[in-house]
Amino acid sequence: MRPAPLLEIENLSTFFHTEDNIVKSVRNVDLSIHEGETLALVGESGCGKSVTALSIMRLIPTPPGRFESGRIFFKRRDLLQTSEAEMQNIRGNEISMIFQEPMTSLNPIFTVGDQIMEAIRLHREETRSHARELTLQVLRQVAIPSPEKRIDQYPHELSGGMKQRVMVAIAIICRPALLIADEPTTALDVTIQAQILDLLDQLRKETRMAILLITHNLGIVAQYADHVAVMYSGKVVESAPTEKLFSAPAHPYTRGLLNSLPKDSAKLETIPGSVPHPAYLPDGCAFHPRCAEKLDKCMKMTPPLESIDRGNPHQAACWLYETTPPS
Repeated sequence: MRPAPLLEIENLSTFFHTEDNIVKSVRNVDLSIHEGETLALVGESGCGKSVTALSIMRLIPTPPGRFESGRIFFKRRDLLQTSEAEMQNIRGNEISMIFQEPMTSLNPIFTVGDQIMEAIRLHREETRSHARELTLQVLRQVAIPSPEKRIDQYPHELSGGMKQRVMVAIAIICRPALLIADEPTTALDVTIQAQILDLLDQLRKETRMAILLITHNLGIVAQYADHVAVMYSGKVVESAPTEKLFSAPAHPYTRGLLNSLPKDSAKLETIPGSVPHPAYLPDGCAFHPRCAEKLDKCMKMTPPLESIDRGNPHQAACWLYETTPPS
């Protein structure tokens, strides 16, 4: 019998209340991730991936943000019911996050060593000398050259790739059980991207750390993820093991994403229309205005995320599978 998930999200909805309207960024999301697993959360920009990550970390600004419904279980504790003092101990210690932009995530007036040591001294009772030694160890682990020199340098003295490695070092220094990597290779060249992703995958294998990998790059998903959840307009519309999702995509949106990938000597396919604004979502399935396979029901009722393949953890939120059995 498989052990309980390390992280389990049930029916999470995170909205932002403005003077003019309600922005429904995350709607009734269900996700789970097990120890040592990499779950990829994919979808177009603005679909709710980053808001989901910030919800897990309890970093949603309130107001205007508000958790409308749901529970987020981490090691069977509901993070939405956890005190802020407990969350401060969890953040950076048990759950760490690599944010999208290393150029702005590092403080320019402190050395990279001081910024890594801050995480150690916040969560552990360590002397400064021992914290410095642990920092040198983690800089070596993330393959930063000449760590004895780099530890005393400021962010502006490092390249983009080295800054991202410093962000990884800060995230893993306390050996978290869960690492959230939000577009961890944004603005890096292809070679550095591969090095950072290989590093995260190696750390996962060595420490049994779980990774929530947020990306829109399906090539990265195919290479590094064990399981994939596809988001559209704040909802998970498909969830499946990676191989299954790529070989037999079920939701029309997922098929559209995969068909839009570049192919040899073939014209690029596109998904017609555009993503609706989260404050002005259509009735029914949010994808129906762009869907060539829609039914009348799709325009009126929102489909639940349900299993479409008995004996296989493949789920889709699509009315096509209410009457049409999977092949």
